[in-house]
Amino acid sequence: MKNSAKKIIDLKRRRESKPLIVRRSERMHRNLLKLEKTKPYHRGNASMVSSDLPIGRLARKFELTKKQRAEPKIFLTGQKIPPTKLKRFKIIIGALVFVVILNLAGVFGSGKSKVENVVSTAFSGLGSLVEAGNSLASGNFDQSAEYFSSATEALISAEREILTLGGAGAVLSTQPDSVQSGSRLVTAGKLIASAGEKFAMAASEVNLIIPTWQIRQQAISQGEKVNSFTEELKRAIKNIINGITELEDASAILQLVDPESLPESLSEKVRNARNQLDLFLKTATPISNALPQLTNLLGDTVPRKYLILFQNTAEIRPTGGFIGSIGVLTLNDGFVSKFEIKDVYEVDGLIEKKLKPPEGFGFITNNWGLRDANYHPDFPTSAEAAAWLYEESGQGTVDGVIAITSDLLTEIVESLDGVKLPRFEKKISAEDLTLLLSLIIETKTDGAAAPKKILEELWEVLKNNLTEIPQKKLIGTALESLENKDIQFWSENTELQSIAEALKIDNSLKKTEGDYLFIVNTSISGNKSDLHTHNQVTHETDIDEDGTAINTLTIKRSHNWNEAAEQKLVDLADKFGIDLDEQMKEILGRGRNIDLIKVFVPLGSKLIQTEEIALDRIETKDSAGKTYFMFTLTTQPGKSKTVKLSYKLAQKFDENYSFLAERQAGDKVEELEKNVVWANQKIFEGELRMDLELGVNSPTF
Repeated sequence: MKNSAKKIIDLKRRRESKPLIVRRSERMHRNLLKLEKTKPYHRGNASMVSSDLPIGRLARKFELTKKQRAEPKIFLTGQKIPPTKLKRFKIIIGALVFVVILNLAGVFGSGKSKVENVVSTAFSGLGSLVEAGNSLASGNFDQSAEYFSSATEALISAEREILTLGGAGAVLSTQPDSVQSGSRLVTAGKLIASAGEKFAMAASEVNLIIPTWQIRQQAISQGEKVNSFTEELKRAIKNIINGITELEDASAILQLVDPESLPESLSEKVRNARNQLDLFLKTATPISNALPQLTNLLGDTVPRKYLILFQNTAEIRPTGGFIGSIGVLTLNDGFVSKFEIKDVYEVDGLIEKKLKPPEGFGFITNNWGLRDANYHPDFPTSAEAAAWLYEESGQGTVDGVIAITSDLLTEIVESLDGVKLPRFEKKISAEDLTLLLSLIIETKTDGAAAPKKILEELWEVLKNNLTEIPQKKLIGTALESLENKDIQFWSENTELQSIAEALKIDNSLKKTEGDYLFIVNTSISGNKSDLHTHNQVTHETDIDEDGTAINTLTIKRSHNWNEAAEQKLVDLADKFGIDLDEQMKEILGRGRNIDLIKVFVPLGSKLIQTEEIALDRIETKDSAGKTYFMFTLTTQPGKSKTVKLSYKLAQKFDENYSFLAERQAGDKVEELEKNVVWANQKIFEGELRMDLELGVNSPTF
């Protein structure tokens, strides 16, 4: 017994001393008979829209300019950006499997027939992966799941053949590097195919429950009982999480592949495929970790109450726009149990205390209210203030705050090709929506007692028409809105907040060790002239040999109101039968634009010189781990104003320089001109998209 026990212990030690991939391969070989009997689970008769196309659109949106791509020393580290379509990666990895196995023919002379069998099997797996990717992209999830299942079976078979190429009992560690690489690529391909099948199954699950949501919502409003929406959603979430876990396993196996052991024409493809999968997982993994909280957000265990801030971008504010109206939404088990829209002034009228306005808002009011809650560009700061002010009005507490800009409504109406309200004979186009709403509200068309009645009507129509939008288009609009900061979310509940952080809609000020810029505009003119204003921004950095950096920021603000804009307003009022006087033209765009500008820069930065604005007109303060310069800028209709600020950074740069410019929600500026000069050498010049981080190396590094 002692000798037997010793042999078992020695065997265990020898196994544990082997690389993980070898131990896995040996287990696979021992389980060949089990694999013969195992068939991947497949589920059919369902279809759902894929996020593949929207993700691809996001990737294209952040594609670098030709000038940036041509500069070898420049790298963009915008990890928020999803990578190339996952479908494309599936096709690439399938091709790799096929090509690698073809090259095995030169490695084994004695196993030629086996190799040919592997090639044939892997080819069938490749074809299935290609078809699966195409079906998933086109929204045919029944067919997609079938193709993924076929690919999994083919790759399992190819994997089994590779393990037996060297004869019975052969282990991977005894084979040439090219064989090991081939086996690992096949294994990774199998995991990717299996993950794709789970994603298709999740899409099918969601596609079954989403279309019936509105029907069940109506049944609930009539007091009937319906199946739990959140419980059904959990099944889809489980498949997504399991699929991402398999992609993580595939990524780990791909890291073990030695590109140098492969043919030169193939090695670079392996590196690219590996990088693409890693980039995808950097985006997908945080979302996967937060997904279990989605049902909690929808009121799975307890009802959830949310404060919704409707922000009008025609009157810009730090987190998107002026809060003219609010909504109060209660969710229970994924269904709306209560939703009401209120004029923000109605809520503010219930606040009994006289509250001192935050810094910069003294221009507007001497009494702070919910209408001015979004005073800070850090959304968690503004959202927490909004929740507190709402509670001060005696309306109770909320589980979270959601901010929605008017741009989201425009996107939804555009997806519907316009919206028809009962009060009007003519359809409202997406292009006219924001201006028309402002026109109706500002003229008090529905009376002074109910100026926001139009918003309630719009909500009712949109709620009933959302099902008319193709699901692929609806999900694409939602993803684009998240990216554009048209939807923001905050909750004091850390579990709920994890969802906001995973989806990047918490919109807190970014933390960075490098250079930083965030230009925050706040309208204090009391009109809607921000519809016609635009900032042109140039940011220049000059770094000395010792690493000291001086930045020069140029802001050119233009007020583009002209005769054509005025005529458009007149025609719109006439089209919908609304009276328009000269004062209303001033309110809706013709008036001067007064902008309170806060320029957030790295903490400790010192303002040293200005042009076109007196140095003593600019205040310097610290907030949220940043320093900011604050001043006002007045621009007349049809005119432009330019200011220039030069400031010295507190930190120094040695081997490399990085820079991040954040974009304000609701602002139309998406790019800036960026120049970097280091030790009298220009190392970067060109357009840089907001929210992407730039990194350049020192010319001596």
